[in-house]
Amino acid sequence: MEYSGYFFGMRRSHPLPSYDGFIIIELSERPVRYHIQPLFVGAATPQECHTMAMAACRIACLAADAIRGRYNVERFARSMTRPCMERLQVMQELLDTHMLSHPDMKARFCYLPTVPTFIEGMLISNDTIEMTVLMTIGSEPLRVNLKFRYVGSRWMCSFADLG
Repeated sequence: MEYSGYFFGMRRSHPLPSYDGFIIIELSERPVRYHIQPLFVGAATPQECHTMAMAACRIACLAADAIRGRYNVERFARSMTRPCMERLQVMQELLDTHMLSHPDMKARFCYLPTVPTFIEGMLISNDTIEMTVLMTIGSEPLRVNLKFRYVGSRWMCSFADLG
C-alpha cells in the first residue's frame, strides 16, 4: 500500500509562532522574559499571552508566599480551584512543620522576597494553558508549575506545584 499522499496536508511546512515579551516586576532589577508557545493554530493574541504571563507570575509569587506562611490560602478563592487550594494548604502545613526543626532553612527560605526570572508557557487547547515560572528566593532557585483551565468565564488555576 502506498502512503505518499495519504498524510498530505497533515504536516505543517512552517512552525507555529511563539509569543515572547517582557513584564516589569517591582522587586526584580530587570524585566522578566516570557516565552509562550501555542500547540495549535489561532490560539491567542500577543496581548492575551502577555496578560496570562502576568497572571501566572502573580499567582506563582503569591503561592510561594502562601506556602511560606505569609498569606492565607483562601486569598486564592477567585483564581484557584478548591482542590488546588486544599493541596496548597497541605503543603503550607507540611513546610511549616518542617521549618520548626530546621531554623537555618527557615532563615534562607521564609524571609526573603520571591523574584521571578523567567516564565514559559504552552497553550495546550482553547481551555488549557500550562505555565512554568522560574524564580529565586534569596539564592535558592524555585520552579512553580501552574495549569490554568477556562472555567465559566475566567481562567482558574487547577494545579500548582512548587519545588
